[in-house]
Amino acid sequence: MMELSLKQFVPSEVCLKCDGCCRYKEADSIWRPKLGISDQESLADRITGNDALDPQGYVQTIQSCGKNFCQFLNGADNTCGVYAKRPFECSLYPFILSQTPEGVKVYVHLSCPYVQDHLPRADFDAHVAYLKEFFRRTEIKEFLSRNKSMFHDYSPYAPELLHLFDLSFL
Repeated sequence: MMELSLKQFVPSEVCLKCDGCCRYKEADSIWRPKLGISDQESLADRITGNDALDPQGYVQTIQSCGKNFCQFLNGADNTCGVYAKRPFECSLYPFILSQTPEGVKVYVHLSCPYVQDHLPRADFDAHVAYLKEFFRRTEIKEFLSRNKSMFHDYSPYAPELLHLFDLSFL
């Protein structure tokens, strides 16, 4: 798989202290990562031969103590068991791509506590500018075109999202 080298907005030390991501109210939550072809190829050793993905390509959850967790989450230390090869959606979060009837849009998920603390601020605006440049790269456009199956329509969750820009090439 191509190295995407996506710069993170939320610092790792903040993520490791948060208990938001990778946990879901429902086992079939729409917020679970959806793997594109490239993600599936990259994680083939972890998803082949088991029920890692549902038929739509979403990562299956594991239930524990009445909660649903990403199967790759290590609950003991809040780390990701596939961090080096984590799905593109996970690398991009708290920013998300949403397939809408009008096209693919880039949003930020307002439920992320770090976003709540950094919006609007210069570092947030700088990261949005970085993402615009990132998505203009030819290899990223090609990657996204090959992995359209990972896009989901998050428009039913519009109150939780802030629209940032559109990806007109998709």
